[in-house]
Amino acid sequence: MSNASSNSNVLTTVTTVLIYGGTSVNEIPLIGRFWMFLISNCASFICSVFVLYYLLFDKNLRRGLNSHVLIVGLIINLFALILDVPLVLYHLYHGIVWIQVPFICQLWQYIDTVSYTVLPKLVAWASFERHILIFNEQRLLQSKNRILFHYIPIGVVAGYHILLYTTIYFIVPCHNIFDYTQTYCGYDSCVYETSFTIYELFSNGVFSCVCIAFFNITLIVRVIYRKYRVQGHVDWHKHRKLTLQLLFVVSIFYIFYFPLVIVGVCRYITGIKTFGSQYYVYGSFFSYYVNFLFPFGCVGTIPKLKTKTKKILLCWKIKPSAVGPRTVTNQQQRTGQTPMTAGIA
Repeated sequence: MSNASSNSNVLTTVTTVLIYGGTSVNEIPLIGRFWMFLISNCASFICSVFVLYYLLFDKNLRRGLNSHVLIVGLIINLFALILDVPLVLYHLYHGIVWIQVPFICQLWQYIDTVSYTVLPKLVAWASFERHILIFNEQRLLQSKNRILFHYIPIGVVAGYHILLYTTIYFIVPCHNIFDYTQTYCGYDSCVYETSFTIYELFSNGVFSCVCIAFFNITLIVRVIYRKYRVQGHVDWHKHRKLTLQLLFVVSIFYIFYFPLVIVGVCRYITGIKTFGSQYYVYGSFFSYYVNFLFPFGCVGTIPKLKTKTKKILLCWKIKPSAVGPRTVTNQQQRTGQTPMTAGIA
């Protein structure tokens, strides 16, 4: 524990410098990063459990087609909040990896990669599916169409990436050197030494960005057009909340995800590995807020949110139990009979 005590003193004073691509970049102080992550992770975890509870146990919400993408995304994101971020926090505080086992390092990198690639794809699919739910909802009334155009795409998006990165991190044999003083133990699969890096950049980063941007821009255009030109064709009171909730989730990716993809594309085109190094360090740090803010983007799907929140808060309050005599009056009391008293806790 001597290492823990010495590093705890470092937290209060040191501003570290990260060497990335041969460029020295000043980072946010350790104490700032630690508390930002800790507070954000705790709040995000509470929100995730709250939203998942109602989406899974409320019959109406569970049956809603728009909820299924969010349920899958929240479950995957919850793994990142429980397993990925705590290991990052420990590394920030102590300067070393918590559990120094190669398998844990692989699992740590695996969870981070899966959550970071699946969530944008799910949001891209939700952006496309929102067109169907708002403008062609009747097509999903038949069970055959729901399976084909709703359940299978969600399963493919999540299942493909889970199987892909399971193969990359746990099945493909690689000779790795683990450095337990670095985040993720300095581990990366040998697959990334091949052209797979380019495939991942364009299939996950660029493709997701293009789909999210295109489907949401066209959704806004269709919403405005139908509202003012074809009034009465769409139930706007019903679908307005769905549209605004999705746009809030999308804005999270616009702010914390898209800029990193743009930097990656510029590096690939120009061949300059140090392109945008200073932004890349800060962008990589704040990219965790995709995971932190995603549950708050989903909370808008819960109806009567204020009422449900008050119920939970009231359940935490301790009700005082008064102990004392209470008079019990017998309705068929005889004349001259004294009333009974009982001590009731």
